[in-house]
Amino acid sequence: MQCKPCQHSTQAMALRSALLASLGAVATLAQGPADYIAEPSSEPRDFPYLNNQTVAYPPEGQQLSYPRYVELLDGTILFTTAGGATGPDGLPAFPVFSSSDGGASWEQISNITDQVNGWGMGAQPALMELTESLGGYDEGTILASGNSWSRNGTRIDLYASKDKAQTWEFVSHIAEGGPPNTTNGATPIWEPYLMLYNHEVVAFYSDQRDPAHGQKLAHQCSHDLHHWGPVVNDVAYPTYADRPGMTVITQLPNGKWMFVHEYPGGYSLGLARYPVFYHIANSPLTFYEDDPHGTPLLAQGFQPSSSPFVVWSPQGGDNGTIIVSDADHSGVFVNTMLGDPTGWRYKLTGARDAYSRALAIWNGQPNKLAIISGAAYGDSQNNITNPLTLNVLNLEELIWQNPPPDPVTVLSVYYPDLGNTGNQ
Repeated sequence: MQCKPCQHSTQAMALRSALLASLGAVATLAQGPADYIAEPSSEPRDFPYLNNQTVAYPPEGQQLSYPRYVELLDGTILFTTAGGATGPDGLPAFPVFSSSDGGASWEQISNITDQVNGWGMGAQPALMELTESLGGYDEGTILASGNSWSRNGTRIDLYASKDKAQTWEFVSHIAEGGPPNTTNGATPIWEPYLMLYNHEVVAFYSDQRDPAHGQKLAHQCSHDLHHWGPVVNDVAYPTYADRPGMTVITQLPNGKWMFVHEYPGGYSLGLARYPVFYHIANSPLTFYEDDPHGTPLLAQGFQPSSSPFVVWSPQGGDNGTIIVSDADHSGVFVNTMLGDPTGWRYKLTGARDAYSRALAIWNGQPNKLAIISGAAYGDSQNNITNPLTLNVLNLEELIWQNPPPDPVTVLSVYYPDLGNTGNQ
């Protein structure tokens, strides 16, 4: 994580908003009904295309940011965000929204609360569903993580729901660090990302605790959800001041894996203060060995910046399509060449740019690209309240749309004094 002074370079948002939350006593453990095991739907799904569908508005004085999602085996879609909810003792919590009709309608069904630290769930949520039994939890269990923090420290904790996100229980501490502070030399941890791989849950996160690195990206694995293995580097640049952040991963059809992150200090055309880099490896656990340096994502003069997200769809040809989002553009970056650096193209979407947007390809519907947008950096200071919104677009049409205007024309909206240097 890093501080981003520019309105369109946005990672400090969650830190700023969450530090405003008051500290209080620990929230009580919720008790729920009998365990629920999600079953795959027997009916073919046909989720609707949507144009800026409102999911929820934040409570007064709050923002819904850093949206994350999981599509369950039964077709239910769950969203969560940082901000927008409090626990029973006034501590910040992650609201959980549910849709059973492909995102056309939504209801809030629960809050993910801090049940052990007395700090609240400050920022950076993550969601996943177990597709196999693990650690005493059945297939269909939903796992959630996030950054619980206070002036006393940062903790990435794991929670589980056995009843389709109606109630949550604490499972384990994954990792802990010092208090929230983006200054090099401080020791917090940030931005968990969860995935199931090789019968283990892997927790990826940003790590400032290593004295050799201002910030690096790392992971830990667990075979039982209670005990976590050693810290393993994913991206750790040799220059101490470098601060890669915000891990997101997707699998490609050739068996490779792609890892995207922001990299302040990395190669930039001049406009991207937090340029997006990507790495390709044989396994999601071997990025440091297979591709330690990574590649800047460049698309004919366009360059994504800050809080990237990546998904892959089989739509778009033999190789399918990689889609990347960032915080500074309303459009997305697509690649139908398995990540070849010359294959990136920028496509306009009509979705709203926002801090750490999420992307999704709905299960069994490869032509439907979902873009989930929350608050943008600067909304709070500018007294702007944006809802949590969902766009579902036709990916094939997006891939083959005409090229957008040159980067200088597009970006001059944000940078009026821009010259021709952006079109390289």
